[in-house]
Amino acid sequence: MIELVIGLGVVLLALIIWFKRPKQKAVKGDELAIWPFEPMPIMTDSEVLFFKKLQLALPEYLIFSQVQLSRIIEPSDEAGRDRQFWFNRVCRQSVDFVLIDKDCQTVLAAIELDDWTHESQARQKQDAKKDKALASAGIPIMRFHAEKMPSIEMVRMDVIEVLRQFG
Repeated sequence: MIELVIGLGVVLLALIIWFKRPKQKAVKGDELAIWPFEPMPIMTDSEVLFFKKLQLALPEYLIFSQVQLSRIIEPSDEAGRDRQFWFNRVCRQSVDFVLIDKDCQTVLAAIELDDWTHESQARQKQDAKKDKALASAGIPIMRFHAEKMPSIEMVRMDVIEVLRQFG
C-alpha cells in the first residue's frame, strides 16, 4: 500500500512539474500569415556589368554570383573540436563571384569586384579575413576594381594566368 501512495505521489509531482514548466514563447511574427519581405536585386549594376564580362571572357567555366564562403570552404580536420568556431568565422561572408569547373563541383577561383565600400578600415579587415580563409583552403581570390573596369580580354588574361599559377 505504501508503494502505491509513493508511486501516486511521484506521478502527481511529475505532473505538477510538467504543468509548471516555463512555456516556450512564440517568436514575434510567427503568427503572421505573411512576413514583411520583398525581393531585392542579387547584384549591383556594376556587378551585373562585370558578370557579363566574366561570362564572355570565360565561356568554358561556370560562374556563380553572391556565394557564401560556407558553401565553398569548410573547416579542415585540423580544426578538431574548434570546427564550429572556424565555421562561424566565415559563415556570414560571401564572395561576389565563384569560378567553377564544368564538373559543377570544383571551385577554381573566387572573384571580388571592389568598389568604394572596400576603402574603409573595417571592410579591409573583413576582406583580409576572407582572403586568408580562401588562401588557407587553396582557393585563389582575385580582386578587380569597379572604377577601373577591365576589358573582357584583360579579365580573361588575368584569370587564366591565376589558374595556371594555382592549377
